[in-house]
Amino acid sequence: MILENEKIKQALEYIKEEDPATTQDTLNMCQIPAPSYKEEKKAEYIRERFREIGLRDVRIDAVGNVLGIWPGTGEGPSVMLAAHTDTVFPEGTDLSIRKEGNRYYCPGINDDTHAVAEMIAVAKSMIHADLHTKGDLIFCANVCEEGLGDLRGVKYLFGYDNKASEECPEVDAFVSIDNQYTGGVIYTATGSHRYEVTFTGRGGHSFQNFGIPNPIHAMGRAIAQIAEFQVPNEPKTTFNVGVIQGGTSVNTISGSASMLVDLRSDSEEELNRLDEELHKVIKQAVEEENARWDASKPQIKVQIEGRGVRPAGAQPKDCAIVKAAFRAAELLGIEPEYRYESSTDANIPISMGIPAITVGRGGEEDGIHTLQEWYEPKEAWLGPQRDLLLMILLAGAEGVCEPAIEKR
Repeated sequence: MILENEKIKQALEYIKEEDPATTQDTLNMCQIPAPSYKEEKKAEYIRERFREIGLRDVRIDAVGNVLGIWPGTGEGPSVMLAAHTDTVFPEGTDLSIRKEGNRYYCPGINDDTHAVAEMIAVAKSMIHADLHTKGDLIFCANVCEEGLGDLRGVKYLFGYDNKASEECPEVDAFVSIDNQYTGGVIYTATGSHRYEVTFTGRGGHSFQNFGIPNPIHAMGRAIAQIAEFQVPNEPKTTFNVGVIQGGTSVNTISGSASMLVDLRSDSEEELNRLDEELHKVIKQAVEEENARWDASKPQIKVQIEGRGVRPAGAQPKDCAIVKAAFRAAELLGIEPEYRYESSTDANIPISMGIPAITVGRGGEEDGIHTLQEWYEPKEAWLGPQRDLLLMILLAGAEGVCEPAIEKR
């Protein structure tokens, strides 16, 4: 019945017709630098596009999220469709577009720039067809998903850090577009704790001052113990020392050394256990380095600073929002598939018991998070068409279907 509805058919056809315009939105946005915490220019572009296409109550909130509403009839749950505005690439990255055949090359063109363009396409199609769901649809281009952005935008939207204000809308279900597999559905939430650990000491000449505690040696002791951590295969749990810094020269006892540590798990319990173990071995490493030398001499000190917390969470594989995503894909002939072990914006609502998933973008792509990232708009309209059907299934539509989820 859903594909027989005239307004839905009109919206689906419009998405396909407008695919070149969706690609152009992608190309326009991918040339706007948008590292985490510096997404203002891209946000301004998106705000203007939201206004141009006719979304209501368009605004940029206190942390930089861009929001627009397509009102429902008031009889169903509110559903948010989101895509993040930041990319992993720092300021100064060459964002020139290179085209080879049907492929467009540009850092960040897919993740998650094309997803934002898809979201705009969904909103355009509903407005064009005057198609309303029972519940409100909230379109959101959110900030700071990548790396040390630490899901800042979505944390604010859901009040995860107790910082949400009245400007944040009520959301009964959340869908993020952030996956390179069009039929992919991520329903789990891999949690992570990230730290910058800095060891400091007096420092000095390697020969004249030999015998004082060495910050680099202390850090080495800690890394050696971290490398011996025992973690389960299920739930998948990992650890990594990703960046180390320190030292002045080969014949200098450094005054400081630092490392960035990443802990991940699909289980909040395992993540917290590993976190406790990390703090324990860091303290032990400092004590061992100080004990190795004369205790009366200046000792090593350590500072552990959090650089990001992403909560883990779980929901049933056969929950309503996942079933709806599979059905939306199957209606279009897309083969749906479960995707696992990912940390996305959906982590926050999942950890709070709110139905949430992350789905894939349309088209073909590769080279994510590299300077060779490319996008090819091959049947790319299938992505936003699937998103449209998913919004209808979740929020319901008069004479078409009841909402797949309930109001909170």
